[in-house]
Amino acid sequence: MRRFVPVLLVLALVVSMAMPVAAQDDISVIIDGQQQSFDPAPTIVNGRTLVPMRAFFEALGADVDWEDETRTAIGKRGDVEVRIPIGSTNPTINGVVHPIDVAAAIFDGRTFIPARFVSEALGDDVGWDGETRTVIVTSKGGTVPTPEPEPEKEDLVVHFIDVGQGDSILIQSPAGKVILVDAGTRSAGEKVVSYLKKAGISSIDIFVATHAHEDHIGGFQAVAEAFEIGEVFDVGYPHTTKTYERMLNTIDQKDIGYNIARAGDRINVDPALDIAILHPAQLIDDVNNNSIVLKVSYGDIDIMLTGDAEAQAEAEMIARSKGELDAEVLKVGHHGSRTSTTDTFLAAVSPEVAVIMCGIGNTYGHPHQEALASLSSAGVKIYRTDLAGDIIIKSDGRSYQVSGSPYIHTPEPGATAGKYVGSTLSDKYHILTCRYAGEILPENRIWFADKTEAQAAGYVPCGVCRP
Repeated sequence: MRRFVPVLLVLALVVSMAMPVAAQDDISVIIDGQQQSFDPAPTIVNGRTLVPMRAFFEALGADVDWEDETRTAIGKRGDVEVRIPIGSTNPTINGVVHPIDVAAAIFDGRTFIPARFVSEALGDDVGWDGETRTVIVTSKGGTVPTPEPEPEKEDLVVHFIDVGQGDSILIQSPAGKVILVDAGTRSAGEKVVSYLKKAGISSIDIFVATHAHEDHIGGFQAVAEAFEIGEVFDVGYPHTTKTYERMLNTIDQKDIGYNIARAGDRINVDPALDIAILHPAQLIDDVNNNSIVLKVSYGDIDIMLTGDAEAQAEAEMIARSKGELDAEVLKVGHHGSRTSTTDTFLAAVSPEVAVIMCGIGNTYGHPHQEALASLSSAGVKIYRTDLAGDIIIKSDGRSYQVSGSPYIHTPEPGATAGKYVGSTLSDKYHILTCRYAGEILPENRIWFADKTEAQAAGYVPCGVCRP
């Protein structure tokens, strides 16, 4: 037997060199200030922390999948997909290879993935406290928060989902019915799907497409693939974009009920709710001003959802309203653009709370200072998805609660310095609610106290808003 000993020693050495060195150290993981408890515990492999795959992905708000054929762990959050093949040091982020020095591995039948690589791939910050042997992960805004659990049957819950520069609003009725108003951009579709699943949604009774812009219906395809949809309400304004065409084709292929929404109609989904369609009465040649506007009423509480309705649509609603526009909560039109939320409309609605849905650092400058100033001057509490993330309003029909903290508006110098505005790049001046005024970049704006001042500076009236 002695002659076999050297051979066995060599084999043992080869095996030990081929296997990663794993140390079951007492490693802690903190995510956004919360201590995580993983079973099995994290482990150190060649100086890198590996964590249990499913538990870690889910703690980061990512959806988890496993591809058995290629032995690949998959995590998805928002528009990021991370694929980590077991034993390979070439994982991918959205299809692009990002080499790592320690591969994912399977120990005792459980899959472990590298904590730092996964966190940074999803856009989060990662730190290491050597003294306490703690991995510290801080989200940078890309996570999919866990919504409130399924509401009690007597409650209305409205979720303003943070989809960046776009709208998506989930309504859970007192009887458990589900209405989804818009679905964000195409890239936000997966987040909407994930959010709904985490809220316990298995199907959607009503989908409302407020209008045909991509930041409102781009995510419809992902939603329609993930959930059965009972009916769709659309404004029916012809819009020859691929996004709108795809939505209509999907509705047809899946045989989803299709309704044209008009002012005076109602969406009957739960007898406890009154969902009135306030706009449009008839179509005009403008996508935003054809937006479907809803007033959702539950007991004493009213919530108005305005899509991208602008000043023209607001004026039409006031003319038709007979004093019935008042609502405790207003979803501000067009992401807080100066072209919406006129003083007259704000006075007619008289909201206590305003929700502005927009993306952080968006190129449009939303929300505009004029809209913020109007809301603030009216004493309205402002909540913003770009600052607060998902915003949830819960009501028992007598009172309501809003998640998060309101935004405190501090006016920018000169933001409301005049009654009229022009651009340093043109010779036209506009009223503040003119659609072209909304397109002027902040650095190019010039303000005028009155028409005389504008004309003295060489500016002429805009032919659209006719100031």
